[in-house]
Amino acid sequence: MTLKLLLLGSAAALTVVTGARAADAIVAAEPEPLEYVRVCDAFGAGFFYIPGTETCLKISGYVRSDSSFGDDPYSGEDLGWDGFARGTIRLDARNETEYGTLRSFIELRSQASADDESTYINSAYIELAGFRAGYDDSRFDTWLNSAGNIINDDVIDYTGDRTNQVSYVYEAGNGFSALIGLEEGSGDYDTGFAPVPTASYSGGDAPHIIGGVKYEQEWGGIAAVGGYDTYADAFGGKIRVDVEFNDAFSVFVMGGYQSDWDNDNGPGGSRQLNYYGPWYGDWAAWGGFSATLSDKASLNGQLAYEEDGTLAAALNVEYAVVPGLMVQPELNYTDFGGERGSGEAFGGILRVQRNF
Repeated sequence: MTLKLLLLGSAAALTVVTGARAADAIVAAEPEPLEYVRVCDAFGAGFFYIPGTETCLKISGYVRSDSSFGDDPYSGEDLGWDGFARGTIRLDARNETEYGTLRSFIELRSQASADDESTYINSAYIELAGFRAGYDDSRFDTWLNSAGNIINDDVIDYTGDRTNQVSYVYEAGNGFSALIGLEEGSGDYDTGFAPVPTASYSGGDAPHIIGGVKYEQEWGGIAAVGGYDTYADAFGGKIRVDVEFNDAFSVFVMGGYQSDWDNDNGPGGSRQLNYYGPWYGDWAAWGGFSATLSDKASLNGQLAYEEDGTLAAALNVEYAVVPGLMVQPELNYTDFGGERGSGEAFGGILRVQRNF
């Protein structure tokens, strides 16, 4: 009996101690759920949701290296060999609202050559329901998609510099769209004349006025844009036609006209005042083609001529070494005439670019 009572007492004591220890046990906190980055497929490839928001963000850009040789197609100066490098970061943020897609876009550039190093904002603007406000290339350029798919496409220039701007684009949904906007203009130059030795391309007391129309279909498209420089009291306009013959071959032609071109009153007696007419003379023309050679290579060419007498030509091959890495050798020829001088320039450039 004594042994039995001893065993029962031991069992009871063990139960009490175990219960006490259980009461004192530390319970580990539940780990907080991880918030993984989610893919956003509403606006195309590359977008993801910024954690904790419904805003989609895309980070992209490129690293570029240019090696130029021979003559400068813009001035005819012997370059020998000239190097240039650039890095660009683009941030594209979008989300849907009751008024449509709200978008903000930033492009930052840093570049270096033997003579200069600079970092600057190439673009910074906001878009909603067709409205845009901010800083970007003039829509006198982008509305017509610039010129050809070549590197030195603006020896005969076709646009003003980047500018602060506000604009509205109406999309009809059947391939037709229309543009209206205001731009500040940018850049200045030496007039060469007293008492105002320096003048500006900016709008001064009133912004420049710009407008355009566009019609795009499977065969290509036709587009026109015009701008009124309130500072120079002059008009400039361009019209462009694109034709896609098939998936492998396309061509374009573009013509420009400006009013009141006065070469005697430009900087140093060598350039006009109109922000929307950076070519020399009343008119200028551009034309080019793009031909797919293989799934990795394309051939691109362009010819340009201005009334003042300068002819510019370029031909290149764009080759995708691997996805994201492009090599583009280009040959350039310029026959100078009029106020640009005389003589010829022949040279080339090799571009290596990694896009991401």
